[in-house]
Amino acid sequence: MNAGLKQIPRPPPKWLCHKLQCFAEFIKIYTDRNSKHYYLDIFAGSPFYPCKTNNCTIDVTEISALKNNFLKCIFIVNNSEEAESLASSTESYKKRRQIITGNCINNNVMRQAFDFIPRSKSILTLIDPVGYTRLRWTTVKKLAAYGTDWKGHKTDLLIFFPLEMALLRNLTRADCEASIDRLYGNSNWRNIRQDRLDEKIDHFEAGKALINLYKKGLKELDYKYIDDLPPALFSNPPVYHIIWAGDSANRKTELDNIWNSPSFLPCELFGKNLQE
Repeated sequence: MNAGLKQIPRPPPKWLCHKLQCFAEFIKIYTDRNSKHYYLDIFAGSPFYPCKTNNCTIDVTEISALKNNFLKCIFIVNNSEEAESLASSTESYKKRRQIITGNCINNNVMRQAFDFIPRSKSILTLIDPVGYTRLRWTTVKKLAAYGTDWKGHKTDLLIFFPLEMALLRNLTRADCEASIDRLYGNSNWRNIRQDRLDEKIDHFEAGKALINLYKKGLKELDYKYIDDLPPALFSNPPVYHIIWAGDSANRKTELDNIWNSPSFLPCELFGKNLQE
């Protein structure tokens, strides 16, 4: 390939566009009912290249959050390049957003984020990692501890869990054991791996068991409402799983209605149904 030619980014897969479209719908409903909340995204700033079509109106999660009624949106990005890019793309919302550069596993970075949030306010936190290696259970525990308002309600968690995308693909790799231990905060997942290797459970059952193990951890953090669902079959199987943990309200019905209702992308000819 000619080094002088700029590589043209590939258009995003439809499952990603669908996720962003559903997220925008969910955030609108959430803020209509919770206009006094803050918003925290601990894995913000990932690049997204929209389809080059006049009909594409899909926003990245950061823009969707800023367009709605959160009191303030706080974004943790991994490096200065991502911070500059996000600052540029959200310039018109700069009074309502705060960008923090650093790794969310760092205690000082996490405390810095919560310094911007009064204890009298509640929070919605988005956890949307690229893969699973940057997501650690210690981070989730910090979110539950630091993100508690004066009424004792922990931050709501909307987690896009990379089940098929990454975890199941690497479940039997010895070099991934340490990172999966950090994901769960324990090694109990290895029992699921062994059952899969012994063919006691199939691929689907292994995925379900891994999700249930993660939910068990959230329950041990004393979350009152914990639910999960796979998104609509726009990819088969879905590449990620949705997990909700809330301390004051259950969003299972809303999430299910949004992520599993018939829908189409703006750029699809004649509004072709994604579930067809």
